[in-house]
Amino acid sequence: MQQSRVIAYASRQLKTHERNYPTHDLELAAIVFALKIWRHYLYGEKCKIFTDHKSLQYLFTQHDLNLRQ
Repeated sequence: MQQSRVIAYASRQLKTHERNYPTHDLELAAIVFALKIWRHYLYGEKCKIFTDHKSLQYLFTQHDLNLRQ
């Protein structure tokens, strides 16, 4: 955000196999998608990721993560 305003949006459709993913995996995939798109802006910079999705907290409590996580 630049001066408390959104500067860009991105979206894409889910692939057929992604429709079966749990919610926390989809939210994580959205973050990875955004970081890949804007990585050239982020190189050498610190960035914070804000989300209101509570299921991502599930990832921090897991002892064993699968390959998608």
